[in-house]
Amino acid sequence: MKKLAIIVLLLLTCGCQKNIIKNEVSNNNEKYYGYLIVPSINMIYGFYDIDNDLNNVDKNVTLLNSNIKNTYILAAHSGTGHLAYFNDLRYLKKGNKIHLKFENNTNEYEIINIRSEPKTGKIKIKNEENQLILTTCDQIRKGNQLIIEATLIDDCTY
Repeated sequence: MKKLAIIVLLLLTCGCQKNIIKNEVSNNNEKYYGYLIVPSINMIYGFYDIDNDLNNVDKNVTLLNSNIKNTYILAAHSGTGHLAYFNDLRYLKKGNKIHLKFENNTNEYEIINIRSEPKTGKIKIKNEENQLILTTCDQIRKGNQLIIEATLIDDCTY
């Protein structure tokens, strides 16, 4: 089974936006490991820990193991159907902010690169800490993988 890799860069200032993000996800009773929040495309999805059985691209947004400190890769389907969680990634632009919210921490990322590469079941990522990668099938360039690269700009623990 091919997994799509995504690192999502979440951006959050330690000021007023922290409360907005807290409120957006506080009413969910799921036991998510974290939340992906992309304000520019009105996207909020929970994702499970890497060892959870529900952490599967055929069920949810999926967290992939990066083996790089503080680097997250999130993957999901795009296209049609109820599993097309990342269909709107194609509307993202450099400079857009992305947030990853965990229990007592919200990381804010800024998109620094958007690229497409041939779909092989693997993606190339930089061996750097503090990244978020989001990946899905490229809806414009068929047979390719869309890769959104973001870098950590703020880490708020509260």
